[in-house]
Amino acid sequence: MNTLEQQTAVEQTADGKYRGEILEDWKMWVPVGGYLTSIALRAAQASSTMVRPVSVSCHYLNEATFGPCDLDVTILRSTDRAESLLVRMNQDDKEILVALVSAAPAGLLGPVISWKEAPDAPAPDDLEQTILDDDVVQIMGEQPYWKNLEFRMITGLKGSHNYPEIDALSDEEYTKLRFTPRRDAHIRGWQRMPCGEGFTDPWVDAGRYVIITAGMQFPVVADPFTPPLKFIAPTVNLTVDFHTFHPEAQWLLADATGTYAGDGILGADTRLWTQQGDLLVTAHSQMTYHDFSEPKVTDRKS
Repeated sequence: MNTLEQQTAVEQTADGKYRGEILEDWKMWVPVGGYLTSIALRAAQASSTMVRPVSVSCHYLNEATFGPCDLDVTILRSTDRAESLLVRMNQDDKEILVALVSAAPAGLLGPVISWKEAPDAPAPDDLEQTILDDDVVQIMGEQPYWKNLEFRMITGLKGSHNYPEIDALSDEEYTKLRFTPRRDAHIRGWQRMPCGEGFTDPWVDAGRYVIITAGMQFPVVADPFTPPLKFIAPTVNLTVDFHTFHPEAQWLLADATGTYAGDGILGADTRLWTQQGDLLVTAHSQMTYHDFSEPKVTDRKS
């Protein structure tokens, strides 16, 4: 298996221009957004004068395909203490994403404190490996994405979602029922990414955090509702703030919550901690609700 450093590598082709390769290692039918953002981070790194990323805010514009991608990086502003970069990824003249990246030096003088304590959680060694339930496996269990990660879940994603005697419900009863959450929009558990561990380069380690946190956003808003899954929720934008880096950490505690759903928009937050309680990242995303059973409706300003 390729390492995360290899999976996200870019090659410079001209001043501010780079080429990457989108690999099927991170396939969930299509390339997952967190992986694409990690490649964008590596392109930003190649142009940056700074040691570490501070945040990335990414808008996903079109679906990517597996194969080469081109990246253009523009340094918007650079000082001794901070830098802002704009990254554009495209394939065959189709824009895939736009990412705004901020970066900074490391080790500057200042307070060191976390105002967000890690939630109570049993140690990963005290938990069994999480095996996805059959109804979840039918939806997404055979995708290569899952081979890169190990899970030991504490809250959410456990227990079948299926309603008893769902076939006996009328269409009206089922429509009402499937918009009624059965459980909280909350997933907490330990995750490990062996292919991304041990890289002391903060830009590579940041990619590990992005992939894990981005991967929690859709499951946490889908988990409360019943299969057969009647909707998908593509991510419109993802923002990840990097607080500190611990490349030596293996099991990471991910805590994801749904924030709000309305007007066809679903929001989610995820935080990531080490076993020692150090807060690594805070992430937020907005997703658009796409219902398989309804005709496409678009209501825009005239």
